[in-house]
Amino acid sequence: DNDPKDDNILLEVEGQHIEVNEKCLVENSIHFSRIFEDISLHADSEYLTEDEDEEEDEEEDTDNPLAQISFETMKTLVNYISKVQTDLQLSEGNVKDFQKTARLLNFPAIEKTCQR
Repeated sequence: DNDPKDDNILLEVEGQHIEVNEKCLVENSIHFSRIFEDISLHADSEYLTEDEDEEEDEEEDTDNPLAQISFETMKTLVNYISKVQTDLQLSEGNVKDFQKTARLLNFPAIEKTCQR
């Protein structure tokens, strides 16, 4: 009865949701491993989204790395770390987006891939 889908979380990027396995995200991203550690230690973690304060969210977006990332870039990155696709399909047009995303979210393996 232990369905791996139970461990999936939703990332909101540009108002759209991307489903990703929590363990996969934590293993690949230092940024997300810190977030989940914070959430597990603090029930009132700032990372748990509350939709009540919509106005405050506008200002907080500058602190939120996901606010600086395009949906397509994040979707491709999630598919890559989830082994849905085996290639990031890097091109001159998108490599900078992937590098920026990898730096913001601290994905060491993605950063290495982009440097090749």
